[in-house]
This record gives sequence, C-alpha cells and structure tokens, in this order.
Amino acid sequence: MQKWQGVVDIVAGIVQVPASLIMKVELPDVAVLVASESKGNPYERGEKAALGTGLYCETVMSTRQRLLVPDARVDEKWKCNPDIKLGMVSYLGFPIAWPSGDIFGTICVLDSKENAYSELYQRLLLQFRDVVEADLRILCDFDAQLAREARARLEESERAHRAALRTLEDLKRAQEGLQASQQQLQEAVRLRDEFLSIASHELRTPIASLQLMVQALTRGVVSPTPEATLRAFGVAERQITRLTRLIEELLEVSRIQAGRLSFQFERLDLVAVVREVVQRFEVDLARAHCPLSFTAPRPVIGCWDRSKLEQIVTNILSNALKFGAGKPLEILVEEAPTGTGRLVVTDHGIGILPERLPHIFERFERAVPAQAYGGLGLGLYIVRSIVDALGGTVRAESVLGSGSTFVVELPCAGPPYVACPTKEAGSTTGPFS
Repeated sequence: MQKWQGVVDIVAGIVQVPASLIMKVELPDVAVLVASESKGNPYERGEKAALGTGLYCETVMSTRQRLLVPDARVDEKWKCNPDIKLGMVSYLGFPIAWPSGDIFGTICVLDSKENAYSELYQRLLLQFRDVVEADLRILCDFDAQLAREARARLEESERAHRAALRTLEDLKRAQEGLQASQQQLQEAVRLRDEFLSIASHELRTPIASLQLMVQALTRGVVSPTPEATLRAFGVAERQITRLTRLIEELLEVSRIQAGRLSFQFERLDLVAVVREVVQRFEVDLARAHCPLSFTAPRPVIGCWDRSKLEQIVTNILSNALKFGAGKPLEILVEEAPTGTGRLVVTDHGIGILPERLPHIFERFERAVPAQAYGGLGLGLYIVRSIVDALGGTVRAESVLGSGSTFVVELPCAGPPYVACPTKEAGSTTGPFS
C-alpha cells in the first residue's frame, strides 16, 4: 500500500493535477483505496461512493476501457457527475484487473480545470496501471503460496490427526486385548484352582479308602475269613485302578501339552479293540445297572495305535457310565462310506446343557458341577487330542435329560504322516511324536 501511495503522489506531481487515485470495487460501493497527498485533493483514503450514481470510475470498470473526459461541464453525459460537485471537471482513468481477469478497480487523475491529458500523460498513467497489476499478480502468487502452504499444513495436520486416531485405535485394541488377556488369565487361574481342588479330592479319595482298608486289615477290624479278605482286596484293587487311571490322565495331559504324544501304528480291527475294552467294563456296567447293546456289522480294519484307541473308548465309555447310570448304553462300530472307522456311544442319562456342549472337549471343562460327579475333567480333552493326532474328528450331541451321543471318526488309512504296515495286528512302526 505504501508503494501505491508513492505511485499516486508521483503521478499527481508529474501530471500537475490536484487528485490522483486508485479506486477499488467493494460491492455495492466503490472505495478510494489510495489518494494522492497533493494540494487541493478533495478525496480521502477509505472514502466510499455507491455504484450507480454516474461516477467516472464506474464507466471505466464496466467497459474495461480507458476513459478521457476533458471537461465534464460541456459534456451532456457528464454534467451531473458527482465529481463536478467536488470541483473535479476533467478525468483520465484506466481499469485495473486481477490476474484472474476480474475487475479490481481503476487508477485515475482528476483536475479542477479543463485538461485533455496529453499522450505522454496517458502512457505514463498506463505504465503505472501496469505496475499496480504486476503487484496484484505478486500478491495473488503470494496468496496462492500461502494457500498452498496452508493446505499443506492442513493436510499434514489431518495426517497427524489420522495417525493420532490410529494410535488411539491401536491403544484401544491393545487395551481390549489386555483386558481379554486379563480375563483369560483370571479364568485360567480359576480353572487351575478348581482343578487343583478337584484333583486333590479325587486323589485323596482312593488313597483314604486304601488307608482305611489297610488299617482295618492290620488292626483286625475286618474278619479274617477268606470271603471278607477277598472283598477287602477287591475294594483295594478298585481304588488302585481308580488312582492309576487318575495319574495316567495327568501324565497324558502333560504329554499332550508338551507335544510328546507317541504312537505305535499297526493294522487293527476297531471292533475287536472296542470289544476288549467293553469286556473290562463288565463289572462297572453291572454295578451301574447299565445294560449294554453292542452292534458291529463287520470288522473295521485300519492303521491305528492300540493303546490310544483303548484310551478313546475307555474315556468315552467311562463318561457314559458316569452320567448314564441306571440307563441302557448303545455302542455302534462300523466303517463309513468315506473310509473312516466310526465309533458311536449313546447313553440315556442326564444329558448336557446346550451352552456347555461346545466346551466339553476343552481342558478342565465339565458338563456338570464337580460336587455332583467325580473326575478331573480331562477325559474328553484327552479324547479330542488323540483323535486330532490320528487325523479324525469327535463330536457330541445331547438332549438335556435324555442322554448324549459321542461320535468318533478315524480314517482307516491312518494319519497322512504315517506309512502303515500291511500286516495286521502286531506289526508296528516306530514311535511318532
């Protein structure tokens, strides 16, 4: 603005007129942006006049052409011009445009007497107009640069904002993960404490029974008759078997967790293995009052580990006896069309709650409270782990109050990693871990 003030002062001095102005459009008015400080100038900086009142500069801006009025007093078109009232009777002005082409305003000179403004003066004023437009280009370039920098800062700010949001989301997810981990840890601690409580109870029970039996025998509480002695030893044998089974479950779980399950694969008849296990349960079946129906249409030959098959059958049958006491049991062994050996064990006992059914094959999980039924809650977990290692599947179906069905399916060809011997029953491969 200071530069433009120098421009109008120089123009007024050279042309020797009282007024040199730079006007700017400020709709709905036109304003005096810069006024020369020459003697007799009736215009002041910041002064405004409404458009549509017949001003000289209004015509220049609308036509975008030079306007020369030597003497408005003798020109019908300009007789009523407001500038005449201020004593300015002659006018020379040029339009000023923004780089975009839009009109900015005018640069002009006014005189209180008739003045035709020579060609030299006109070229001079035109050159100063060019100076003002050049400044406007610089100003626009500067504004554009500022706008670009502002946009760049805004984009950077938005990127930082998005990064902050991502960080907050990451923190939120991390917090949720931490909370989930804490909940899992708390659940694991709860399961551990519950398991230790149950395990200690389950292990103490047969030990206490054995201790009482030994004390009774050594102190002569039990009659020394052969019948009484046999009964005592029968009780002791059952408790030792129970204790052995509990310890075996714990050892098997530790091997599963350590990834040290070993297999001796051979060609076996699944029907024969299941029948052998069922025969071992004859006393337990009779004691539980569970009549057994065994169906096996034909032998089912496959590549399996005998001891692991026995574990699967033993654990599922033990489960059925425990929760289906007093009700019939059905066992079906067959070969499915898909080339898998299928074992189906059905009891008609208490059944499983629907919300517990998806979890019964998990470690330490129980379908019913430990106070109602004994056991460590590991049998079905062991079954699933062995079945998975053999490349098979196990599932359970149950109706609460009507019983449960367990279905085990094992590929007769054995797991993909095993080259099974062709000889049946007795030929083995080396252990696989």
